[in-house]
Amino acid sequence: MTDKATSPATLPLDDVFFQTPGKLSRAFPYTLLAAGRRICTPAEMPIAHRFNHHTLILTLGGKGLLQVNGVSSLLHEGTIAWLDSSMLYSHRCEPRHAHWSYLWVGFVGYGLDALFDSLGVVANPVFDMKAVHNLQGVFEGILDEVEGRGFFADSQCFALLAQLISSLVSERAHNGDAGGAVQRLQRVMEAVRADLARTWTVAELAPAANLSQAQLFRRFRQRTGTTPIDWLRHERVNAAKRLLVVTDEQIGKIAARCGYPDPFHFARDFKKLVGVTPSEFRRQGESVSR
Repeated sequence: MTDKATSPATLPLDDVFFQTPGKLSRAFPYTLLAAGRRICTPAEMPIAHRFNHHTLILTLGGKGLLQVNGVSSLLHEGTIAWLDSSMLYSHRCEPRHAHWSYLWVGFVGYGLDALFDSLGVVANPVFDMKAVHNLQGVFEGILDEVEGRGFFADSQCFALLAQLISSLVSERAHNGDAGGAVQRLQRVMEAVRADLARTWTVAELAPAANLSQAQLFRRFRQRTGTTPIDWLRHERVNAAKRLLVVTDEQIGKIAARCGYPDPFHFARDFKKLVGVTPSEFRRQGESVSR
């Protein structure tokens, strides 16, 4: 069986647009390099361009066939494929179907390689995005920015790329083993936030996630980019910030409520993370509120 034939008048299509990042792009974690739209047929050769950037492919219709390191994946309407084009890959129209139409974006950015690994994209590069509305609109928005070459194209493309990446993380996090890992870490975070005054240790946090200490440490690193104890330190300081600004409570009592029985330890951690002492931060908050 093949899918419904596409009108010859619409085939082939291969629009490619390149974006040369400006100085403003340095302020953003993700930078768009190229984008395009394509309709291809089984008669066309596979694409296997080797670029050192990441590519997202949104299938609009028909079927595509992606091969990464010799492993094949079928791409159909409502899916996004994420590939690292520095790897050995190829993609083409699936031979039994009349056409494959898709939109694509190529980009680079800070932390993408780590995210690519933590989401297990090499083993499973296809994200089923049927439940996510208007992703085609996000891709089209990127294409519009690149085609228009407006002054704010870099910032607009970054915002749209961030939306796409967030959608991919959410899809993968709520399906399969990744979803279970996220739920376990969420339980740990909720338990800690409910009792910041407690002297938490990794040995106490691990059972809350039903993980060993080594597993908790590794999964925390994968999902948050930091260690459980460093995350806890930031949570305590964030809670202290709020209490310093919205209450007149003594700083020593605030420190204890946030898990610092030693006010000197609290002051040291606070200044290290915030850049000012707790009392200075309180004075700044008072100035803003007036």
